[in-house]
Amino acid sequence: MKRRTKLFLQSLMMMLIGVSLAFANVPGAGAEVAAAPNPGKPAPGDKSGFDAQGRMVAHFGSPVIDGNIDKVWTKVQAVTPKFALDQVEASAGFKALWDDRALYILVEVKDKQLSFESVTPYMQDSLEIFLDENHDKTQEYGLDDLHFRVNVENAQSVDNGKVERFYTAAKRVDGGYIIEARVALQSKPENGKVMGLELQMNDAKDANRIGTLNLFDATGSAWNDTSKFGEIVLTGKTKGDVSGVNPYDLLNLMKSTLDLDFTLYKNPDVVTEALMRVVAANVLNDKKATQPQIDAQYAAIQAAVSKLEMTEEAANEKYFKEVPDAYRTESDKPGTIESLTYQTPNLSGGMDEKKLNVYLPHGYDASDSSKKYNVLYLMHGGGENENLIFGGPGQSKELKRIIDHMIANGDIEPMIVVTPTFYGGKNDTALFHEELIQTIVPLVETRYHTYAKSSSLDDLKASRAHRAFGGFSMGSVTTWYTFIHNLDYFKYYLPLSGDSWILGQGGGGSKPKETAEYLAKVAKDAGYQPQEYFIFSATGSLDIAYPNLKPQIDAMKQLTDAFIYSSDPAKGNFYFIVGDGGTHAWNWVNQYIYDILPDLFQ
Repeated sequence: MKRRTKLFLQSLMMMLIGVSLAFANVPGAGAEVAAAPNPGKPAPGDKSGFDAQGRMVAHFGSPVIDGNIDKVWTKVQAVTPKFALDQVEASAGFKALWDDRALYILVEVKDKQLSFESVTPYMQDSLEIFLDENHDKTQEYGLDDLHFRVNVENAQSVDNGKVERFYTAAKRVDGGYIIEARVALQSKPENGKVMGLELQMNDAKDANRIGTLNLFDATGSAWNDTSKFGEIVLTGKTKGDVSGVNPYDLLNLMKSTLDLDFTLYKNPDVVTEALMRVVAANVLNDKKATQPQIDAQYAAIQAAVSKLEMTEEAANEKYFKEVPDAYRTESDKPGTIESLTYQTPNLSGGMDEKKLNVYLPHGYDASDSSKKYNVLYLMHGGGENENLIFGGPGQSKELKRIIDHMIANGDIEPMIVVTPTFYGGKNDTALFHEELIQTIVPLVETRYHTYAKSSSLDDLKASRAHRAFGGFSMGSVTTWYTFIHNLDYFKYYLPLSGDSWILGQGGGGSKPKETAEYLAKVAKDAGYQPQEYFIFSATGSLDIAYPNLKPQIDAMKQLTDAFIYSSDPAKGNFYFIVGDGGTHAWNWVNQYIYDILPDLFQ
């Protein structure tokens, strides 16, 4: 697509948003949003916005999401956050509504100093929404749980959940700002339905978050534990009440479609024409447009996008793909987890006892030594431990379920996955490689059926093609050090959301060229050709690691005698996945691992 055509479509998109929201406010329009039900009088006991059980109350109504406070909000009681954490200087009030498709949140914030300077989304003035739709209070986020964020400039970020379920508008006003948010629900809402909810307002000054206002959570840890959420109850729908039309899914899809890089495709016209047909159909400024008509245009754009074909050059990139929802559920062929303890030297001259967990695939038979398994060693991030990734014995966290399904469906060969802990021992990312090769690898690979004939260094070197090491954040830093020091023992590396610190903390960002050259020299000095080692890296575009990792990766791409960039391991030894909108969260990391695993041990 020519650049001017895309600019035209982007301009058209902005016009359509304005027109569609104006349409939504026209009295008498067919299935209009503005004529949505009046929320009526507050229910008994909820004059503070909470009911007698301390639950936030949401009345039935479909507000317009356009940055202006719709009149349907006027009779909704605002709730005041119960907890102010750290040195918060702002104040806020939250309101909620619901209809047959979505939950709506309005926050009005009083804040004299607004900031979105930080590259870290939660360090900006912003609203965070945590929702446990099934209200099952699992610690780990499940398919029904989400964690969305939107800042004062209406920039969205998603730690958990699908971004297409989130539609927002933000506006600065005298003394602060307002944010309106719409969260599409997956199950049918009804009067009396209770969902887990936490609302958090981040208060920023300059490039730092100075505090938060939390509706229910006094610990500040709801981001990592859905059982810390409070509750919201839906009420107020009476006979004859109907929801307003939903143009938001279509608007979201049009926006994401226009954000595509059309230069990557052979046939962009298939999408251009579909967008033009939506314009011609005029459903977004037709007062009499019905929901089925809007939904038909949505389906047409989806169908067009599915027909896009990449150019040969574009196909050389490795692209982020979401984990299928079915892979997040329990498999009928689950693997098992065992825990091992060992002793390792510390920096005080003593020994520390540490633990690691071992994932064994479904069907692993301790008595069958004829079947050999590749081994992936996977390191957690800072402040975490060996139980974070899979859980311990008897547990089944998301990544375990994903790998169970991948093995059961033939996406990957059965493998052993080891999750050690960083803490204890020498407590240094630059030194963990010593514990890894001297203790952890020999312990694991002589206990289980692997390709290592023994724990001798020669036998570990001989089996390096069947061994991979990766990690997230601090674990990614550890991965780069493992490449530098243990290249003789590992053929595959998965550095996720973290750069190399060999030339100093953040060196991948401050000294990308020098860092890349150092890594290339390591491989050359060790005598390895590019196809004898592989680096599959990933992070998100909104990840705090992106500004340091991306420059290092770009510099590595220039050193083609050491790092041959290709999405196909048969053609290269190196690629980089960027999750659009990805943050520094395990929900994203689990998906990067899902994308990378099929390329290991080829």
